[in-house]
Amino acid sequence: MNPKNTKRTWLRNGILLGVLSLLLIFVACNMNQSPTDGQTVQSATHVLDKVKASGKLKAGYIVYPPFVIKDPNSGHLSGYFIELMDAIAKEGAFSIDYEETNWGNMVTGLQTGKFDVVVSGIFATIPRAKEVTFTTPVLYVGISAIARKNDNRFTTVTDLAKKGLTIAVTNGEVGHEYAKKELLDAKLTVINTEDISRPMLEVVAGRADVALGDSMTAYRFAKQHPEVRNVFANNPFFVFGTSLMVRQNDPEWANFLNTSIEHMELSGVTDKLEAKYKEGSSAWISKRKPW
Repeated sequence: MNPKNTKRTWLRNGILLGVLSLLLIFVACNMNQSPTDGQTVQSATHVLDKVKASGKLKAGYIVYPPFVIKDPNSGHLSGYFIELMDAIAKEGAFSIDYEETNWGNMVTGLQTGKFDVVVSGIFATIPRAKEVTFTTPVLYVGISAIARKNDNRFTTVTDLAKKGLTIAVTNGEVGHEYAKKELLDAKLTVINTEDISRPMLEVVAGRADVALGDSMTAYRFAKQHPEVRNVFANNPFFVFGTSLMVRQNDPEWANFLNTSIEHMELSGVTDKLEAKYKEGSSAWISKRKPW
């Protein structure tokens, strides 16, 4: 063999081996990296495996009475969905580390692994379902409206579409999404707040004709403010399944939670929570057992 050809062959093979080694090192480093802000947790990360190994679960929550209640002095958490998750954790022999979030950051926090479930009772919507996964509904909450008690302009949902109305909504909340799509002739007062009842104060102050919000918040607000009425108390005009929110591409974790929710329903736990936290028949719609 020509020595020059042999030398070229060794050189070529050496370069190829070097490039291959660098590629292997790059892949290995990326496999070992932990997700940072803005990165989505890969589907290979299974929450149930982590919970079984560590005995702990990371849960995000948003203060949303009576689903999630936070004592302002002690920080102690209670509420329907907190007690539901605590009951699941007790049966599953793991503990929960709760971390507060908000409506705007809950999806990002879930996707980046800051927490593995959001437990505030989240409405399952199509836009949200493009980014996250929802468990089976625990109960159903609708959209209602708050108007002044002596204002009789509003009896059906079509009345909300009248021209010239000022409608107050919470930025990013389902009432806001509905108004943007269906109430195109309204002047929207969009308020950035974690308190869904805040836009309803615009009606009390006379700065808005009507405010949109979920049926549970509307019920509680009308009970506390006799000068307003809950327009759709007995017939919310849009109903959402309300459930837990988890990352996509982790069916084992979603299946575990679905099985746990069904167990809590059939064993009577959700009945006890409803008796404790449901303040009136129009606050939400309950699921019914087979018999």
